[in-house]
Amino acid sequence: MTQDEKRLYKPEEAIFHNDGREERLLEFIRSHPDYDQMHGDPKLILAAIDEYGHKCAFLMNVGSEKGKIVAEKLIPELKPDFMVELGGYLGYSTLLFGSALKTTGGRRYLSLEASPKFAAISRALVQLAGLDDIVEVRVGPCRESLRKLRQTYPTGVVDVLFIDHAKLEYVNDLKLCEELNLVGPGTTVIADNVISPGVPDYCEYVRTPTSHKIEKVQNEKLSFLNEDSRDRSFGNPYLVYETRLIDSFQPTGEKVGFALVSSKAILY
Repeated sequence: MTQDEKRLYKPEEAIFHNDGREERLLEFIRSHPDYDQMHGDPKLILAAIDEYGHKCAFLMNVGSEKGKIVAEKLIPELKPDFMVELGGYLGYSTLLFGSALKTTGGRRYLSLEASPKFAAISRALVQLAGLDDIVEVRVGPCRESLRKLRQTYPTGVVDVLFIDHAKLEYVNDLKLCEELNLVGPGTTVIADNVISPGVPDYCEYVRTPTSHKIEKVQNEKLSFLNEDSRDRSFGNPYLVYETRLIDSFQPTGEKVGFALVSSKAILY
């Protein structure tokens, strides 16, 4: 078995999360022979998470191959001061990207996670890694957390937004970020899994010309006039995205298109 094969996660099963594997991961780390050395060392913690994914059970993490594109290439290039992720799960991307942001001089990394259980595990690992001085994990429904963020961070846009939560919510939550002016000129949006399992409506949205977006928003607002209960966002149709697709690998070894990078959102 090659070194690369030793890092591959077990295949994704029909049930692949929220079945006790997350709690077992934390137990695995706390009983790991290298646990004492993990204090203040995100790399050792990430290696232990990958070891668990290889030996014990699949984990829906961004993984080392995709993760290093963001941590070793994009974050050093962009040098964000404030980075936000939607969907932190157990903190793999939080540790990897938060550590990279700290290394490049960033001030704050915010992870928004809907599950209290997952958020608690993520917080424990962030504290173990010694990143709790700049990394914060907030728990709650994504849209509620975004609105609270706008209240506590009243001005300015997020430098980098990493989207890796429920695929059906990518577009609607990006639109809310636009409406709240959290995403605007100067923001880079990175979205995971846009090819596998696929988020075609997100790809279409960030590539749609401004004129078409304006017309679509007008039609949507008319069609939703009598549906006040629907938590619908219309975004800012005047934002233009320069997009590119990055190829990489899933933690299981599957070759996929990693992320559509909506680079430097600019006003049309």
